[in-house]
Amino acid sequence: MMSALKLNKGEEKRLRAGHLWIFSNEIDTRATPLKDVEAGQEVDVLSSRGDFLGRAYANPHSLIAARLFTRRKHQAFDTALIRERLAASLALRALYYDEPFYRLVHSEG
Repeated sequence: MMSALKLNKGEEKRLRAGHLWIFSNEIDTRATPLKDVEAGQEVDVLSSRGDFLGRAYANPHSLIAARLFTRRKHQAFDTALIRERLAASLALRALYYDEPFYRLVHSEG
């Protein structure tokens, strides 16, 4: 079973608006203690009501306690996801630039 991080009430607003970071103070640590999560562990991110918000990699030792990599429930972080994201990135840039002189990948987003 996938480990989960449950957010405090109202903290899902930023994620629903498109942000990818989850700060440690946004997590309901009584319901999902950060001490139970290992650095680099994949986790499901849940709203305070238990609604699935996305999947993330967690780091309990950082202010940014988790970083979303998908909002799809059954999406694994694998080669297929990376290929899909790179293809989408390339297609978007091809719409705007005649020459391939652009950054294909940004660090997050």
